[in-house]
Amino acid sequence: MKDYSLREALNIFCNVNQSAILHLKFHFHEKNHERHSHSELWMQSFFNHKLLGIMKQGYNKFKLCYIHPIKKQKDLYLIAVINEDSSISLLTTYEGNISRRIGDNERR
Repeated sequence: MKDYSLREALNIFCNVNQSAILHLKFHFHEKNHERHSHSELWMQSFFNHKLLGIMKQGYNKFKLCYIHPIKKQKDLYLIAVINEDSSISLLTTYEGNISRRIGDNERR
């Protein structure tokens, strides 16, 4: 299976739409419910907001950063994998302070 580069992954994630094949893993559902009061927050960010940053974390695994749509001092992170069939699996989601936004090895 192809190992996607940051540039290729950025193209995939920036062009995703509502008809994309997404697999929400059990851990994703569990952590999304536990960490966010609004369970559809990830969807609002993933489909409607500009991707703020992306970092490769492993073989076809990426950390995606979005401005938090509700909390001004937070960012919303999604950990995603691009699968062999070009579908996307979402592994987990969490919030982070904007002061920790975008490291040197991330693409803006």
